[in-house]
Amino acid sequence: MKKISFLIMGLAICMHQPVWAEQTPLSLKTVLQRTQANHPSLQLYKEKAAVIEANRLQAGLSPNPELSFSLENVFGSNEAKGVSGIEGTLLISQLFERGDKKQRRIAMQDSKLAQFQTEYQLSQLDVFADATAQYYRVMRLQSLLALRQTQRNTVSDALNTIKQRAAAGAVSNADVARMQFEYGTLQLEQQQLESEFTAAKLRLAKFWLGETDFNTVQKLLPTYSDAKGYANSNLKTELILPNLAELHNAIDMAPEIQLISQQVLAEQATMQLASANSIADLTLGTGVRFDNASNSASLLFEAAMPLQLSNPQQGNIKAARAQIDLLSEQQQLIRQSLKQQISQTYNQAQNQQRRLLQLQSQLLPLAKTLISQSLDSYRLGQISVLQLLDAQKERFNTEQAIIDTQIALLNSHLLLQRLIGNTSLSALNNAHSRSTLSKHSAPSSPWSNTL
Repeated sequence: MKKISFLIMGLAICMHQPVWAEQTPLSLKTVLQRTQANHPSLQLYKEKAAVIEANRLQAGLSPNPELSFSLENVFGSNEAKGVSGIEGTLLISQLFERGDKKQRRIAMQDSKLAQFQTEYQLSQLDVFADATAQYYRVMRLQSLLALRQTQRNTVSDALNTIKQRAAAGAVSNADVARMQFEYGTLQLEQQQLESEFTAAKLRLAKFWLGETDFNTVQKLLPTYSDAKGYANSNLKTELILPNLAELHNAIDMAPEIQLISQQVLAEQATMQLASANSIADLTLGTGVRFDNASNSASLLFEAAMPLQLSNPQQGNIKAARAQIDLLSEQQQLIRQSLKQQISQTYNQAQNQQRRLLQLQSQLLPLAKTLISQSLDSYRLGQISVLQLLDAQKERFNTEQAIIDTQIALLNSHLLLQRLIGNTSLSALNNAHSRSTLSKHSAPSSPWSNTL
């Protein structure tokens, strides 16, 4: 019997282990890696690049030599009757391209490949930014769920205290009913949050076309310390914005600016190819001519070149120059727009920083003190149950405001990254840790002083 009991106990332990085991929280790095590997819009890169590579191969091919053979005076009459007057010519010729046409064709395909790579990086950046924003939504709902659970526990404790006082005749049953109503309201709110949390996780999993094989995500909520060193101990990381001047200096590395630069290079390559095509090619040939009537043979040389009375590519060259001017104007407008967006987002992030510091260092300690004193006052009969509820709501409203401000600050940080084109997985994932700014860091990485 003992063996059977131990066996049943062992099976029970083994069966419950998967339920007891807590899954590792999903990290932002994992989200981006899965997105990069499986997102539909990022999957056709290799195939599209292969097409451009094939076109480049085609552009580098040289013309093949041409072999021709001709007969004259076949089945003539009189003296040339029959085949006696046949004249035959065997000629081999080669077209020689002038103006470095082959190199220009290859350069144009190279510019197309560079432009496509920039377009892919821009598409990848947009997908990464969307995935990160959705990750932040999941994180916000997860934090709100934890906050609601803490709030329910607090209300439950207060409800037990009120029941004890009601049993002793110190308060009315109406106070018990009011606190029970508050507890039920929190239950409904938590159920709504759980539904939204499940839907948010499903939307996040869509970025890699997978299932929600995770329960929670890692918390990356930023904190700030005041002059007295106060900080929220439940939050782990500190987020510092880079200097605004560094962000403005990085505008030229923004993906939209880089894409137009590549388009300008592509138009320049097109114009250079058009200029090369305006130069006439030379065809040289050599062969043998045979005269059956005189039974003689002669060596033959041939040279041919089209007469370029006018430039056949002048319209294409003019169109390419006009397109380059248009792209340059667009680039200037985009640069000004990006600068304004960066300044606006940076100012918004600074306001969120100040709000977060005030909430964490000033209002939250006051709210905690308020609820502690309210509980003591209620036990002494100095305040009503409604006043106690108001004190509890002030505390949790403050904590929810902290969570919302943290998420808003992360989204502002993300938008600044998006505007300057910070596309690397490690940069997006490590944007919440810190390192020293290198003097030789690239202008596209002003975030290094925030890492």
